[in-house]
Amino acid sequence: MADDDTGEREPEDAGDENTGERATGPFLEAVDPAAVTDGEALSLSPEQHQRLKDGLHGTRFDDVRRADRRYLVVGSGSDEQGQRRQRVCSRLDDRRDAIAFRLEEFGFDAADLDLWVPAFEVLSVQATWIVGVIEDFDGGHVWELGYLYRQQTTVRDALWLLKRVYDDPADERARYDNGMAASHLAALEAAVADRVLEWATVDELDRVTDRIP
Repeated sequence: MADDDTGEREPEDAGDENTGERATGPFLEAVDPAAVTDGEALSLSPEQHQRLKDGLHGTRFDDVRRADRRYLVVGSGSDEQGQRRQRVCSRLDDRRDAIAFRLEEFGFDAADLDLWVPAFEVLSVQATWIVGVIEDFDGGHVWELGYLYRQQTTVRDALWLLKRVYDDPADERARYDNGMAASHLAALEAAVADRVLEWATVDELDRVTDRIP
């Protein structure tokens, strides 16, 4: 995606103008059910392929495609952390001609783990900005950091990181005590530079959220 003179990324092409179909990458093409996962590409059964299409071509996906600015908000989805992530999502969603969305809004649950990566990839491509709300490395959301790390050359111009900091250094070390996740986050922080915004309180979280274009 190219930057315009306002600093925003321009949306990807909405699809094939002759067919009206959305171009969503290789995960929505025909899948050989006999293929195996090699660690780089995900193989889907015909049933999973249909489930992915159903989830990504519903009303919510149409809303995303119509918006001028699109925010994919990633991070923990549980307890108070999930509430703060939802707060960020709602604040961005309230902007004019904008929409903020999360992966779980598209109907993929714990039974659809194999679909999360391809769905996340498709939604990342749709997003004007990807916003990570990071408070610790305790939870399933850590795989998103791994995905973003692997794709950092293509997402770094779209990524904002809202990283929580703690007054107690020992508490901060405990919260971020995961060597692999820490290395991924460090690489992402280096890649996005001044788009890493730190916060400690909810009021500060609101303020840093407002700095996202």
